Amino acid sequence: MLDALKNLKYLGGKEGLLSFFCDVVGTSQVPISDAEILCSHLYGKQNLSAEEIIRYCSTLGWIQVVEGIISVSPDIIPLLEDKEKLNDALIISTIKRLFDENIITSNIFSYDSLRHQYIFKNELFPLYLSGIRNMLISQGFLIPQRETWGTHFYLAPVYDSFIAKYCKAKRKQVSLEELKRQLEKNELIGEKAELYVLEFEKNRLGAPLSDKVRRISEVDATAGYDIISYDSIQSIEMDRFIEVKAISSSGFYWSKNEYETAKLKGETYYLYLVDLHKINQPDYTPEIIQNPAVTIMESEAWLVEAQSYSIRRI
Repeated sequence: MLDALKNLKYLGGKEGLLSFFCDVVGTSQVPISDAEILCSHLYGKQNLSAEEIIRYCSTLGWIQVVEGIISVSPDIIPLLEDKEKLNDALIISTIKRLFDENIITSNIFSYDSLRHQYIFKNELFPLYLSGIRNMLISQGFLIPQRETWGTHFYLAPVYDSFIAKYCKAKRKQVSLEELKRQLEKNELIGEKAELYVLEFEKNRLGAPLSDKVRRISEVDATAGYDIISYDSIQSIEMDRFIEVKAISSSGFYWSKNEYETAKLKGETYYLYLVDLHKINQPDYTPEIIQNPAVTIMESEAWLVEAQSYSIRRI
């Protein structure tokens, strides 16, 4: 968590940050008391607060402080001989951390087609972390552009590909997580609707056929229907194949496999549309549609919309 970096004061900017690594700590193990003295005497950096720069660097994982002794993280040490490479590595490390903690997300950037640069939307960045933003400006990651109507922050073009790659990776991660949550939610909703229809069918038929009604979706998810039942008490074999849909104001989704199965089963295939908000009402019955491959697909009473297209060259 970056809460430790709330309301940071002046950190000395890029020059102060790099001098702290290269001139104050370096490859040695330095007591905090010595670091405070060195920071106070850095030429041209009298305002560099050792306490705040130590807090900044330790929170971001660049230094370790153990029993009052400061040491630079091993992965930083090889960069101490080249301040520009060090600066670049610190920028990338900072941005990755901000992405990982969802402080920076893909919607914090937009593209200015006139300047051919990405814009950093400052209003979406937490005010309490303005110290990090100001450091990124000083480091050259963000380029301020002041206009009469306000200030914009542009992304330095050298970081375009890095940001694009990270935004894509985070969107994919979020999309997969959202998809997982939605699938779990849909599964619970679907199960509730199917269990309702299972009991509905048993009550509709009564004994002895009620004991033979089966919910097969738990085992065979590719059948194209959820429940096998009987059309009436006169049926001598299972002749009602039921696909259950929990409906909402936006309608329902019908898969290609379900539709193809409906065409094959014809008059023996049924859609049961269940409004879960009404199933506890004593007089409620689901909407039952026989032969939906014809009843729905060839009717003007239903709006059928393709959600995606499979396209290939012929």
